[in-house]
Amino acid sequence: MVLSAIAFFSSVLYCTTVLAAPNQISYGLKPNDRFFATSDGKPFFWQADTAWLLYQNLNLTEAKTYIDDRATKGFTVILTAALFQEGLKTPNRQGDLPFINQDFSKPNEPYWQHVDTVIEYAWQKQVRIALVPAWGNLIHTNDNLPGPVNQSNAFDFGQWIGKRYPGLPKMLVGDTNPYWMNKTAVKANYALGGAYPAQKVTDFSDVYEAQAAGLVSGEGKGAMITIHCTNQWFEGGPLALASSFFGHRSWLTFDTSQSGHSDFPPNPPIPWWNARRGYEPVEIMYKVHQKRPILDNEPHYEGRYNNAKQGNAYWNASNVRIGSYQAVFSGASGVTYGSDNVWQMYIPGLSEPTGSGPTRSWAEDISLPGSSQIQYVKKVILDRKSYFTRVPAQEIIIGDNGSGEEHVTATIDGAGGFILVFTPISVPFTISTTSLRSRRPKASWYNPLNGEYMVFALDGSLKSTETFTPPTAPDHSDWVLVLEG
Repeated sequence: MVLSAIAFFSSVLYCTTVLAAPNQISYGLKPNDRFFATSDGKPFFWQADTAWLLYQNLNLTEAKTYIDDRATKGFTVILTAALFQEGLKTPNRQGDLPFINQDFSKPNEPYWQHVDTVIEYAWQKQVRIALVPAWGNLIHTNDNLPGPVNQSNAFDFGQWIGKRYPGLPKMLVGDTNPYWMNKTAVKANYALGGAYPAQKVTDFSDVYEAQAAGLVSGEGKGAMITIHCTNQWFEGGPLALASSFFGHRSWLTFDTSQSGHSDFPPNPPIPWWNARRGYEPVEIMYKVHQKRPILDNEPHYEGRYNNAKQGNAYWNASNVRIGSYQAVFSGASGVTYGSDNVWQMYIPGLSEPTGSGPTRSWAEDISLPGSSQIQYVKKVILDRKSYFTRVPAQEIIIGDNGSGEEHVTATIDGAGGFILVFTPISVPFTISTTSLRSRRPKASWYNPLNGEYMVFALDGSLKSTETFTPPTAPDHSDWVLVLEG
C-alpha cells in the first residue's frame, strides 16, 4: 500500500505526514474465483476481527496493544470505520474531529494522520485493515432521513479515500441497506396491529454508486470493494446481500452478508437472517452466477446478548465456532469474528456502553476464548495441500444433516485430495467418499479448540459410504473429520 504524502480533495492540497508504507502490490488483495489471493497469487484466508471504533476510542498505545493481540492470534484483517455514527461531532481520543466545521472538503489532518499511523502499524504486524469510509447512518438515518454524505460529495469523498488508502478493502453502506424506508415507523405500526404500513421507500443506491466510483477513480484498477448490509431487509425489496443490491456492478469485487445477532423469528414486513443459520445466506451467495469471494461479514458477536437485549443469553465461543465452520464449509472465503465490547472499544468512564452485552472493558474482552479459537478455522483449511480447488459439498452427507447449530457441513477438494466434515454434535454421521482419490487416506479428527489432530486408523480400504463417530470431550462437542490422501 502507498499512503499518499499529499492528500487530494476537491482540488485542494493537504500536506500529510505518514509512516513509511509497503508498496501497494504486496499489500493488495484480489479475487480468485470464490477465494481471496494476494497480489502475487498466493492463498489468502480472510480471518477478520471487528473493531469499528478503533480510530475513535483508542489512543495509539492502546491501538497497538489491540493490534498486537490480534496479530498473535492469527488475524489477517481488522474491520474499521473511518467515520462512525457520531464521528463528525465526537472527537477521537486525541481531541481531533475528522473535518473542519463538518465540511467534507476540509479534512482535519491530525485526525487522518492518526488513522494512517494505526493502519501502518497493523501492516507492520502483517494485518490488513478493511475500511468503511462512512457508516451507513451518515448516508441515511434509520428513520429514512438523508445524512451528510450525499450525491453532491460522495464521489469526491470516495476519491479522496481511494487515493489516501489504496490497497485496503473498502466496505460501503455500514450496517444498513441502500433500499430503505422509515424502519422506526414500520416497527411501531406493526406493534400496534401488524398491518403493513404505507411508508415511502427510498433507494440510496446512487449515493453509494457515486462513492464507489470515487474510490475506483482515486485508487485505480484493482480496488477491492463490497457493501456491509444489515441483517434485515424489507419485504418486496432485495435480500440483505451485497450481490442483491450491486451484483451487476464491476466494482463489487466480493460478496457479503450479515447473519447478525438474533435467532428470534422476524416481524413482518422486516425479514432477517437467523444468527444460528449463518450458512443460509452463504449458500445463496455461492449460487450467484458471477463468482466472487464470499463472507458472512457480521455473525453473532461473542459476549453479545441474543437480539442485543439484556436478559437474553449471550453468544459464547461455542456459538462463534459453530457458525464460523458452517459458513466456511458452505462456501465462505474466510471468517469474521467480533466481540461485543471490542467492536465498540468500550472504556469504562470514557465511553458509553451500548448495553447490548455484559459491560466489560475492551482490554478485558480481547481475551475471550473465541478470539483465540477462531484461528483454527483458517488452520484446518491452510493445512491442506489444495486451496483454490476447495468447494462446498453438502451432497456427500447422507441422510438428514440437521439445521441451526446441529447442521453438519462438508467441504472437499474438487480435485479429489481431501474431505472435511464439520459436525457440531458428537453423533455418528454417514458420508459418500467417492470424491476422494485415495481409498486408503489419512484419517483424523481435528479439534476446533486447539487445532490439534487425533489420527485414527480406518478399517481397511475406504468404502463408497462410511459412517464416522466423533470423539467425546468434556468441554466441546464440535469436531472436523479430515480424510486426505
